[in-house]
Amino acid sequence: MFLEREKRQIPSRSLAGVCRYGSRLECCYGWKKNSKGHCEAQCDLGCKHGECVGPNKCKCFPGYTGKTCSQDLNECGLKPRPCEHRCMNTFGSYMCYCLNGYMLMSDGSCANSRTCSLAHCQYGCEEVQGEVRCLCPSPGLQLGSDGKTCEDIDECATGKNQCPFNRQCTNTFGSYYCKCQTGYDLKYVDGKYDCIDINECTSNTHKCSHHAECINTHGSYKCKCKQGFRGSGFDCSAGFLTDCDFDRGACEWVQDDQDDLDWTIKYHENGREYYLALEGPVGNRKEQARIKLLLDDYMRQSSFCLKFDYRIQVQNMGVLRVMLDNSAVAVWERRNPLNRSWQSEQITITWTENTPEAIIFEAERGRSASGEIGLDHVVLISGPCSDDKSDIF
Repeated sequence: MFLEREKRQIPSRSLAGVCRYGSRLECCYGWKKNSKGHCEAQCDLGCKHGECVGPNKCKCFPGYTGKTCSQDLNECGLKPRPCEHRCMNTFGSYMCYCLNGYMLMSDGSCANSRTCSLAHCQYGCEEVQGEVRCLCPSPGLQLGSDGKTCEDIDECATGKNQCPFNRQCTNTFGSYYCKCQTGYDLKYVDGKYDCIDINECTSNTHKCSHHAECINTHGSYKCKCKQGFRGSGFDCSAGFLTDCDFDRGACEWVQDDQDDLDWTIKYHENGREYYLALEGPVGNRKEQARIKLLLDDYMRQSSFCLKFDYRIQVQNMGVLRVMLDNSAVAVWERRNPLNRSWQSEQITITWTENTPEAIIFEAERGRSASGEIGLDHVVLISGPCSDDKSDIF
């Protein structure tokens, strides 16, 4: 029973949002400490035009209503009515105006004026030193050329608005309001409302292709096709030059008829997939098995990425190389790796003048008469490699 009493939440009478947990004072459920160390109520959905006064409880500013204070309050529909004669609702407020023959007073009432009744003003008038002057009920309205009717002032077009740089001015009749620019959302942060960038990437509201990377920017986002794909980012198509897992043969790869040995197709340990292998008991030391891919004109890019899986199963089994037919030097080579299991590798190969006609995988026998050199999942992709060696899909 003592432990249960320690866990009970007992609100403090002197501090808002502070509860006593046994001998400890901490913020109650639904409250959180702010930067000044005070407990502050938390409203999960925010209070757009109001303030958070309790857990998920908003107190709306005048002119707004709703659970998150995001809806305009139509004051003209309230009882008692705020205006004596006519009422015009605006976003977050309202305006009163009077019938002809009446003047608008500061409290929203309309005073009779026989002189004004002769002026035929749209929104009432005032008498100043014996002269009658028609009135407009809002600073966003001005008298028209007839001196009787009121015309809207477009504060957005004339530059008379006071919208911050990151908000967009929207004109209304007799007024205007500031809304966040496209790509921003109005949120209550650090005691004030501000337009905060919407991260379309994390909120998953972007329209990037499934094969593209979403990159958030201020007020917007960009789409970049992933490695192995081409396009605008909104539409990405595969940019593979060749893709072979040897499950249905050697694809476009062919055995070199000038080598000593041949690659053979073998089952993986799962018995369902195939790969190429040079086995230890086959051939003699220094003898080689080569398989090559002939490059057509389309494949002769300024650069490409070669991705493949390989393994060298035992010590001194031999060497695996990647070569180009126009060079006697290997662009990649492995022998006696510490890891004997399957590994993934990728190589970016570029050229400017002497374009090769073929890519060659060369396996050379070593001293060991057991084990094997294995090769699988060979993919050729246009463009340079990325840092990620994982699968493309």
